[in-house]
Amino acid sequence: MPDITLPKPTSVGLEIQRLLRAHASTLLATGAEWALVTVLVRTGGNYLVAAGAGAFLGALMDFSLKRQWAFMRRGAGSLRAESSRYVVVSGLSLGWNLVTAYAMVHRLHVPPVPGVIAASVVVGVLWNYPLHRFYVFPEVRSHGLPQRAS
Repeated sequence: MPDITLPKPTSVGLEIQRLLRAHASTLLATGAEWALVTVLVRTGGNYLVAAGAGAFLGALMDFSLKRQWAFMRRGAGSLRAESSRYVVVSGLSLGWNLVTAYAMVHRLHVPPVPGVIAASVVVGVLWNYPLHRFYVFPEVRSHGLPQRAS
């Protein structure tokens, strides 16, 4: 594997750019997920099958957009390792989303739809972005090994 030097987060501006791209990736993937679910259900498909297909499409899009565009990882790192880490973080994210949504709705008495949306924003900012940025798609040193965030 050739040595790859990726830009280090030398400025707040670069980190803000990554943050915005990561969240744009999530929004695009979520939009595609919801569109597929809507089409499948409205054409007579089972809603559970539609939800599963939508979640798969959304995860595939989100991973690909984050890897290629948000964190500029084309050709860097192992696709297998990064995708495995992505699956773990996503599974834990689902748990955090459910716990946070429950707390919002049943403890803070936020209506269900805004509560679920608020939970996903909180988890996205406090859990998903940091773990995607520093664990799923870590910086790569010039000799190809993951670098710890400084």
